[in-house]
Amino acid sequence: MPITLRWGILGAGNISSQFVHDLVLNNSRADSGIIHIVRSIGCSSTSKGQDFIKDCNINSTNNEGIAPVVQSYDDFYQNPEIDIVYVGTPHTFHKVQVTKSLEGGKHVLCEKPFTVNKKDAEKLFQLAKDKKLFLMEAVWTRFFPSIKLLKKYVYEDKVIGDVHRLFSDFAWNADIPNLEPTNRLRDVNLGGGSLLDIGIYSITYSRILLDNAVGESHTKFEFKSFMSLDARDGVDYNTSIIVQYADGKQGILSCCNYTTGKMPFLRLEGTKGVVEMSSDNPARPRQFKITFDDGRDPIEYKDESGYNGFIYEANAVARDIAAGKIENDTMPAAETLLVMEIMDKIREDAGLVYPQDGQLI
Repeated sequence: MPITLRWGILGAGNISSQFVHDLVLNNSRADSGIIHIVRSIGCSSTSKGQDFIKDCNINSTNNEGIAPVVQSYDDFYQNPEIDIVYVGTPHTFHKVQVTKSLEGGKHVLCEKPFTVNKKDAEKLFQLAKDKKLFLMEAVWTRFFPSIKLLKKYVYEDKVIGDVHRLFSDFAWNADIPNLEPTNRLRDVNLGGGSLLDIGIYSITYSRILLDNAVGESHTKFEFKSFMSLDARDGVDYNTSIIVQYADGKQGILSCCNYTTGKMPFLRLEGTKGVVEMSSDNPARPRQFKITFDDGRDPIEYKDESGYNGFIYEANAVARDIAAGKIENDTMPAAETLLVMEIMDKIREDAGLVYPQDGQLI
């Protein structure tokens, strides 16, 4: 029997549309053993929600004959036909929206960054645990087939020998001067800046490729950071981090909204070869190439599935919930808290405080 999961989509923006694209494509192909049904769109505007359904082409053919409804937030949280909520809103809204979803008896998959700080994340995971509901930060990057395959090459097959260095950069020119001051990238009240928005991915790649352990089992490391705060907005658009693990591996990690980075955006160096990763979006690890010092033929991989990439985490979540789990082994709560702690410390060192931090810093 296939696994069926009924989704409520909270937020009708671009990230939610990319997520839903993968759900309906999965249903159309009917080859994963999992059916994802979109039951409801939680939205502040009925017309925007209806446009979302139309633009995402959610129809009876690819949604098990179900016509999703558009609901106010309060009605959405109480809808008994929603098994799980996907939170695709700006991160300063996550704490309240995840709380209300859990209190409404829903499992939750919440976009990154999970919250603005570790303190808030801890409260949400405790609430989910108390209610015996599944909760996970949607770090989709960790679930790509490319990552699973690359980890096998690096950790099991050791094709590049002993790993020593990682360079990971996520930079895109957001044209900051021409954005409205209230834009989510610029507004300190919305958790603005580059670290929480894109720097989290550079940190994630270091966690994936410099450490084969996750969460509470992670290898010990230390880091130093530099964050340039914009004189006008008081948030970071240029941040760099140097990390060193107990076994000597080092990573140079960066994020920037002033310039657009070049490909490959990631390079992992070992004693026998080098991994380079490229993509249209550094958050989406669609392809990599491994070249060897001895001149043998390179190993190349490219994801040509047609999915945006969200389906991989969605399917993992569906399997976990069907198995009665409340967290995922690939992205457990402890890993979210570890990365949130890193970002809290980077901001603390630079003096970047968000209103949501309270007494955090």
